[in-house]
Amino acid sequence: METFVTSDQRRMYGDLSWAWPIISPPEDYIEETEEYIRLIKDQSRIPVSKILNLGCGGGQHDNILVKDFEITGVDLSNEMLGLARQLNPNVAYVNGDMRAVRLGQGFDAVTVFDSIAYMRTLESLKAAFLTAYTHLRPGGVFVTCIAETVENFEQNKTTHTTHKKGDIEITLIENHYDPVPNDFWYEANFIYMIRRAGDLTIETDCHLLGLFEFKTWMELMQEVGLEVFKRESLIHTVEGRPLQLLIGVKPVTHT
Repeated sequence: METFVTSDQRRMYGDLSWAWPIISPPEDYIEETEEYIRLIKDQSRIPVSKILNLGCGGGQHDNILVKDFEITGVDLSNEMLGLARQLNPNVAYVNGDMRAVRLGQGFDAVTVFDSIAYMRTLESLKAAFLTAYTHLRPGGVFVTCIAETVENFEQNKTTHTTHKKGDIEITLIENHYDPVPNDFWYEANFIYMIRRAGDLTIETDCHLLGLFEFKTWMELMQEVGLEVFKRESLIHTVEGRPLQLLIGVKPVTHT
């Protein structure tokens, strides 16, 4: 099993974790999370009150989910969990790996949002799905999203955003590059242009993310025992195309 966080990625979770609430503020998550809430309620075959959010990061989705549900969040990064606890003091947070964590309790729904992209082998992706299945009560629903697939990947795609908080302004440039086509991962390279009261600092960061065919996602979810449905987001787009959503329901009776 590969290391979940590479040495380069630790910079974001360590030295640069403070920047996360600035470049990805909670208010940016309201509409998409409300869509997830509707999906969870519509697709679950049991009443939903308890949700497990795997790979919860800085807790931005939890900040919306907790208004409707009791949330338990799991993440591998202590730095990101620290941010999540500050944002959501009423959420229970656990340090753990989504591929292997076992909490010994059942949930009505399990979610994995953007962090599912860090699964970059078939074994890791399936392990994350198995964790979701294991924690679901029969009739419960699993929701995840797919930002990039082999079919829609664009080599050297580059985007940028700018956010400001107080006297700190951060322009984030993101570049996607696949150095070895036909494997299961690509590089997401980041350049942070950080201005504090006008003084510029530049930081770089590299994340290694999974890249699979769309059918692979569905097949692996089915292999762990989930009934799988696909949806296109009505709210969230990636470069003008709808974000792909996958919904898995744990059968009420399963052998």
